[in-house]
Order: sequence, then C-alpha cells, then structure tokens
Amino acid sequence: MPRRAKRATVSAVTPSPAQRDQFHHSIPRFILRRFQTGPRKSKAERRKEYRQTHVDPDHVFYYDLASGSLDVRSIGTIYGLKNLYRDASNASNVNELEEKLSVLERDAAVIIEGLHSSLASGKAILKRHDLERLRKFLFIMHYRNWGKSYFNPDHPTGGAQIRPWLERYKAKHQCQTHTDVWLHVLRYYLDTPHSQILDAAEAEYRQHGWEKIHNPAATHIDPNFEQHETIAYHVQAEMYSFCIWEADAASEFILTSQGFGLWVDITYTTEGTSAAGGYIHRIFVISPRIAVVLRANSIPPLPVNSTLLKIRQEKRTVKLVNGESSFIAPEGTDLDSVNWNLFRLPDDLFTFSITRLSLSETDAFNAVLLDNVRYDGAITFLGKERMLRTVRTYDHDPVNKHDRQKFTSLMRQLSVTPTALALATSPYDPVDAELYAALMGILLNEIPFISRYNRALSVFQLLKNPSTRKSCPFVFEHISNFHAALQGCQAKFGRAIHRPGDVWSFTLEPSLSEDISSQVFETLERFISEKFNVRLTYDTSDVLGQVGKEVMLIAFLGWVIDEAVHILDETPVTIQKVVRVQRLP
Repeated sequence: MPRRAKRATVSAVTPSPAQRDQFHHSIPRFILRRFQTGPRKSKAERRKEYRQTHVDPDHVFYYDLASGSLDVRSIGTIYGLKNLYRDASNASNVNELEEKLSVLERDAAVIIEGLHSSLASGKAILKRHDLERLRKFLFIMHYRNWGKSYFNPDHPTGGAQIRPWLERYKAKHQCQTHTDVWLHVLRYYLDTPHSQILDAAEAEYRQHGWEKIHNPAATHIDPNFEQHETIAYHVQAEMYSFCIWEADAASEFILTSQGFGLWVDITYTTEGTSAAGGYIHRIFVISPRIAVVLRANSIPPLPVNSTLLKIRQEKRTVKLVNGESSFIAPEGTDLDSVNWNLFRLPDDLFTFSITRLSLSETDAFNAVLLDNVRYDGAITFLGKERMLRTVRTYDHDPVNKHDRQKFTSLMRQLSVTPTALALATSPYDPVDAELYAALMGILLNEIPFISRYNRALSVFQLLKNPSTRKSCPFVFEHISNFHAALQGCQAKFGRAIHRPGDVWSFTLEPSLSEDISSQVFETLERFISEKFNVRLTYDTSDVLGQVGKEVMLIAFLGWVIDEAVHILDETPVTIQKVVRVQRLP
C-alpha cells in the first residue's frame, strides 16, 4: 500500500541566501578592518563572536560630519548601502553581482596583504596577473561609488551627453532603467578579463578615433559607440601609473567616505576644457600605512595647482618572462596593428618602489582627503592622537580657512586625549585617565544626569585645581576662558579679596533641575559678557564644547563665593539660585 502524503503545514518562509537583503560596502570590509580599534581578530574569532551577538565584531572610529558626532561603530553598518548591487531582474539570485565581486575582493585582499609585507624592503613585486586583478578591483571600487552618474541621463554633469547612447544601450540589452544599465555594465567588468576589456577599447579607438571619443566639446556621445563603457576602464588602466605611497612613521593616512577612489587635481586643455583623463591623481587609501595612487602618465603643460604632484615617484621596472624589459617588435612591423596583449604573460614581473612620504607630505595627502570630504560624509582613522595632530595641522594652514568649520567638533572631541600622549617619554606626561573617563562617559551617554548643571558640576569637581590635571586641550581651554572672565571681573570690581565671614557659609547647590540650570547658564554667560566685556571662546556646536563652557561658568561662580562673595549682590537673582547660604552654628 503506498504511503499517504503528509498534509502540508503552514510555516514561516526564510529567504534563501540568494534572495536575502544584504549590506553592500562602498569601502570593503577588509580595508576597514585595518583601521579597527583593539586587536585584530582571526576569521574564526570573528565568526564565533558574530554567531553569539549577530553584530559585526570589528569596530572603527567614525566621525559623522553632519551630526558632529565621534563614536565607535561596527564596520557592518557604515560606508555602504543595503542592496547596492541587488539585481531584481535575476530571479534565481538577486545577489549574484555581490558574490562575483566578493571573489575579486578576496584576490585583492591577498595582493594588498603582500604590499604590506613589502614595506620593510621598500620594493613591491607583482606578477602581471596580480597587477591586473588589483587594477580591475580599484576601477570597480571607483565605479561602484561614482559609476551611476555615468549612466544617469538626468545627472547635471554629462547626463545630456550620454542620453542618446544610453537609450540605444537600454534597447539593445533589454534594460529598463539607467540603474539596470549600471548593473549590466558592472557584470561586464566582473565577467570579462582585463585584457579583453582593453582590446574592446582599442577597437573603439581604431574605429572612431581618439579625438572623437575624447572630444571635450562634443554635445553628446555617439550612439554608435558599441562598447563605450570600455573607455573609462581603458583610461584608468593605460593612462595612469600605479604608485604605492607609505605614510610617515610619525603619522598615518586617514580614510574618508570619498577616500577610496577619489579623483583630484583636475586637468584642462589649452582651450580651458577638461582633458581626456580628467584628473592627475586617483587616490585609494588601503590602510593607515599605505595608499595606492594612480598618477596620470602625461601632465599638461598648463600650471596645475597640486600639492601631490610635488611628491616624486620612481618609475616601475619590468621583467618579462622571456627575460626582456620591454616588447620588441620585428623591424618593419606596423605598430598600430599589433595586439600587444598577445605578448603579455601572466607571470611577467613588475617591481614598484614604495615611496615613503615625509611628515609634511603625509599631511598634504591627508589635507586633500579633508578638502574633499563632503558635509554629509564621514572620516575614519586608527590613532586618535595622530588624527588630532593631522586635523590641527590642516586647521592651522591659512589655505584651509574656508573648511575649518567642518572639523571644529572633531578637534574638540579628540582633545579629550592629551596631545602629548603619542610623544610621552616620561612618567610625568601620562594620560589624565580620570578626566578622560569622565568626558568620554559624557560623550557616550554612559552616565545619566538630570540636568546640564549636574553634568558640568561632576566635571568641575575634577578641575577645582586645574594645575593638578595633566596637560590637554580641554584643560588649556578651561584655564584660558576662566582667566579671561577673572581678569574682566577684577577690572570691573577690583582685586580685593572678599571672603565670607565666620557667620555664613556659601556653597554651590549640589543639584538643579534642567529648567533652572538652563536659566542660570544663560544669565551667567550674559552677565560675564555685558559686565566684563568678555566673550567665551567655546564652540558649542558639539557636546564637549557645551560641557566645557558650562564647567567654566560653574568654576567662575565657585571662585566668586570663595574669593569675591560681594559680587553676588551685583548678579541677577537667577544666578543666586545656584548658591546655597547657611548660617554657621
């Protein structure tokens, strides 16, 4: 007797990995891990921790320019978008492109690990196959961060030019939207060998001519360009030299949301239009120690305002499998008809000198990144003390005066750590751990306070005698503003000391409500400004600046009740609510 079929039961359907939503990084995880806080974990350790917490165990410092917040975030939630490469037209596996890209990323991670191993020798040797894989990886990193603008007909720069070509491409490849085109071209880059893409681009040049393809005055791209998408790939692969730069030992490279595939130093033709390559440098920060820089092979004769161009770069050397250093064509050969890819073998060797930047050159490199980070962007770094020195160097350069405001909050928050930390060589210059813990607790909202007065009072207890604290910008700023208020007060009311007598005791209230504390701080700051003509130099756009100002105001009141109690009679009643007066027995 045949078995009876079991009755179907209703159950929750779990999406297969091929259909599941994914967070796709615009800066790869393996790059972000080189900036992680704390010790690096093995793959097995990361997997074990993730299974226990379901949170990516690797974290980095992350400064959000829009909010002015500096915190530590999981690399699984930053520098990317959900379903960036999701291809809805691929019903069997919407994440196929991400899977293909992950294979290329694994190859690139191994090659980049090798670059770091080469730092000690100052020379990096790459086989042609590895160099081509790395070049493809870098191009696709640029493409996935900026490439949608290539195929957006509504983009303000170049959208109208590409519309005729785009419509023909969409019809030919059954693409419904420009995003479909972007995904289709991404698949082409991933599936097609490096040499074949270059061959296709060369065919375009032979058919249409260099001038027509790169004509800066053209109003549109010829729809008859069969594989126009290969041109951008060819430009980066053939018109830019591969350079490896190492940060100075006393500094490090920073990473920004635009810093992995940033184009800088735009070039122009003699007519004033953008040149074919467009930019002199393309920057890829791959760790705090190393940046890969692609530099244009030809620099236009017109003056270029570029700090990076001052950094000298040795030429690579080549050793072909046959022992030669270059291809030698037989005499009488038409060089334009030669397919040089036939002579290029995977095991050809390329040797690159690693350029070790000076401290000023490293600062100039980081300044380019800071110049180009958008107001809605982000910054990641490894060492807080080195980041503080970097951003201060940038801030002190008068050339950057228009962008200083972008990093005011970052400098203030980094100032929690003593600037001398990285250079401390004696037991007399350690971190002020107590003050550091208090301020970081406030920044990270670890300690609840019922009012801003209570919060500031907790820090003031540590600063009653600033000379006992370790040197750091927060303390320096406190002393500077306190002395300014003190001098203004003494100029107004005299320098005579008026201490309380033996009958009355004056102390600060141990706690205030938020309503009263807001009134007190506002009134006291106005009192100091109007009576003493003193303006407090705090930037209150971030939490630390606000805390610093409020701590100073409490410190001033503390000085009044200890040394100049008669001034209380001159203050508004609101301020007097902070002072508790008791008759001594």
